Amino acid sequence: MSKGAIAVLLSEDLFDRIKVFQHGMHLDMRPLKALTPVSPGILQGCSHLTNECRAAMERIDALLTPWYAAHGTSRIPCLFRWFKHTYGVVATHAAYFGKLETLEYLHDVYTIRFFRDLPLWNVAAANGHLHVLGFLHTHLYVSYYQSAALTCAGASGALAAVDWLHSHSILCDIIDAQDMAAEFGQLEVLQWLHARGIGEITTWGMDRAAKNGHIDVLAWLYDHTNVTCTTNAMDDAARNGHLDALEWLHAHQSKGATNASVQYAAEHGHTDVVLWLLVHQPQMTKTALAMEAAAHRGHLEVVQALHDFGWPSTKRVMERAAAGGHLHVLQWLRANRTEGCTTAAMDDAAREGHLEVVQWLHEHYEKVGCSMDAMDSAAMRGHLEVVLWLHRHRREGCSDRGLFYAIQSGQLEMVQWFSRHRQEFNGAQKKEAGIQARRQGHTAIAQYLEAAMPNECHCSDCGAMSAKQPSCCIS
Repeated sequence: MSKGAIAVLLSEDLFDRIKVFQHGMHLDMRPLKALTPVSPGILQGCSHLTNECRAAMERIDALLTPWYAAHGTSRIPCLFRWFKHTYGVVATHAAYFGKLETLEYLHDVYTIRFFRDLPLWNVAAANGHLHVLGFLHTHLYVSYYQSAALTCAGASGALAAVDWLHSHSILCDIIDAQDMAAEFGQLEVLQWLHARGIGEITTWGMDRAAKNGHIDVLAWLYDHTNVTCTTNAMDDAARNGHLDALEWLHAHQSKGATNASVQYAAEHGHTDVVLWLLVHQPQMTKTALAMEAAAHRGHLEVVQALHDFGWPSTKRVMERAAAGGHLHVLQWLRANRTEGCTTAAMDDAAREGHLEVVQWLHEHYEKVGCSMDAMDSAAMRGHLEVVLWLHRHRREGCSDRGLFYAIQSGQLEMVQWFSRHRQEFNGAQKKEAGIQARRQGHTAIAQYLEAAMPNECHCSDCGAMSAKQPSCCIS
C-alpha cells in the first residue's frame, strides 16, 4: 500500500469527518444528555449566590470538566448539534468558572448573538473572574443582566471585581449595591462602596444583615451611618435562630419585635431564641399560633416553654401535632393540657399516613373520632395500611367520592379494595371512575374498572390466603 493511501487511512481529520455521518449518538455525548439549563429565574440579580444555583452549576461542571480534559473545545459543535439547549449552558458555565478558552472559542466560531440574554457579566463578576470581565468588555458584549454585575460582585465579596467594574465605568445599576453587601455580610465591600458613595444603605440592608446574623455589619452601620432597622430585623433574626443578633438589636435599636418573631422561632425549633423573646419582649400579645407552629414541627421543648410562660393553646395545637406525626408531642399535650382535639386530628394524621398516631388517637379520643375525610384523604395519598385500619376499627367509612380519591393515588391494589369492599359505589360511579382513571393516565386501574368485576378479592390480606375469598377477609 502506498504511503499516500496509508496517510489517508490514518488521517484523524478524515476519520472525524466520517464519524459525522454515522447513525446513533457519539459515545462522548451520552453523559452530556444530563446537561440541563440553569433556570433563568435563579440566575437573575444575585439569586445565583444561592445554594440551589451553586449546586446546579457544580453538577454541570462535573459533566463538562472531564469532557473538556479529553477533547478541549473541539467537540463543542457536535454537542450543539445533538443538544441545542446547551448553547447557554456552555457559555454560562465558562463565565461562571472562568474558562476563558471556551469563551474565546465561542466568540471566534459563533456570532455576538450567541451571548445575548445570558448572565455572563453577573456570574463572572460574582466569582471574581477579571479576565472574563475583560473579555466581555473588549468584545463589547452587552446584555440585560449586565446592570446587576457590580451588585452581584459586591454581594459575593469579590471586591477586585467591584473595583474593576467601577474603574472601567461599566454601566451598572448601583442603587442596591450597599444593601446587598450588607445582606450577605460583605463588610469590606460595604465599607469600600460607602467610602466612594456608590449606592446607598437603607433600612432594608440593616434588616437583612440582622436576618443573616451579620453582627459585624450591624455594628459598623450603627457606628458609621444613620440607618436604622424595622421590626423585620428582630423577626427575621428570630426566624433564623440568630440569638446574638437579637441581643445586639435589643441593646442598640428600639424597634423591638412583633408577635411573629415568637411564631417564627417556635416553628423552626429555636428554643433558646423563644426563651429569650419571652423574657425580653414581654409586650407581645400571647396567641396560640406559636404553640401550633412548634407542635406541627415536633418541637416539644418549645411547646413546653410556651406552656410554662402561660401562652395559650387550642384544639388546633393537638391537630397540628397529629398532622406532623409527632406522637411524643401529643402524649405531652394530653398529660399537661386540657384543650383536646377535634376530628381534624385523626383526619390529618390519616391523610399524612401516620398510622401510629391514628391508633393512639383512637385509643385516647375514641369518642372524638374522625370524619369521612380520614379514609378519603388516606386513599388519595396512597396509605393503604391506614385505610384498612380505619375500615377495621372505625365506623365513619368514606364518602361516595372515596373511589375517585383512591384513583388519584395511582395504586391498583387501593382501587381494587375500594371497588370490591366499600358499598358506597354503584355501577355508574365505577364507570365514571374508569373514565377518570384514563384521564389521569392510570391505564391499569382503568382496565380493571372497565372489566367485569371479579368475584374474588384482590387485596393483599386475602391474596396471602391459600383459597380465593368471595369477600374481603377483613370485612
